[in-house]
Amino acid sequence: MSQRHLATLTAIAVLLASGLACSILAGNTDQLDTASARVADVPHKVGDWHAQDEAVDESLFDNAGAKSHWTRLYVNQRTHDSVLAILMCGRAGRMAVHTPEVCYRGAGFELPGEATVYELPGAPGQESARFFTAQFIKKAGNPTKLRLYWAWNARDQWEASPSPRWQFRGEPFLYKLYVSRTLNEPTSGKAAVDPTTEFLRQFVPVVNRTLFPES
Repeated sequence: MSQRHLATLTAIAVLLASGLACSILAGNTDQLDTASARVADVPHKVGDWHAQDEAVDESLFDNAGAKSHWTRLYVNQRTHDSVLAILMCGRAGRMAVHTPEVCYRGAGFELPGEATVYELPGAPGQESARFFTAQFIKKAGNPTKLRLYWAWNARDQWEASPSPRWQFRGEPFLYKLYVSRTLNEPTSGKAAVDPTTEFLRQFVPVVNRTLFPES
């Protein structure tokens, strides 16, 4: 199995755990439907990054409470670096449960240190986007190292929330984004440059305009 597909399967394993659905007013259904429909509108081409869809087990996303979702491998056409991105939308109570620190450990990965916050500067007049990031290591079988970034978004702002179920309670919908890179594979740039942050720098403004066009 290639490292790329191993990274895909590992990232999707995060979705296996699902929580209890929380109550939402019936009037929020239209907002959820509209938000969910916009997930598919996120372009496959974002700057230098071009994506191909990855095949997934739909039942995993159903169990995770995702009303809409995609899994894509974005490849930089200049450097050939690649990242795996997973975008989901669903009810806030389902999207907010279970963080990767717990789920990846359940898939056999270790978290050597604590997750930290990566702050992506926003455009002039806009707030920064904040993502959690951590390195996960799997020693059994095919040794694998992953660098993962994740965040939630309910109001045009990606948040590294320490308590997402509390922070996003009552929201009619919630987006969840995972972006990961297999560290076993070499990068084309300098060692200090993480291709994932370069991807996020180009991707976040585009995905925000797509998911929140009214903003």
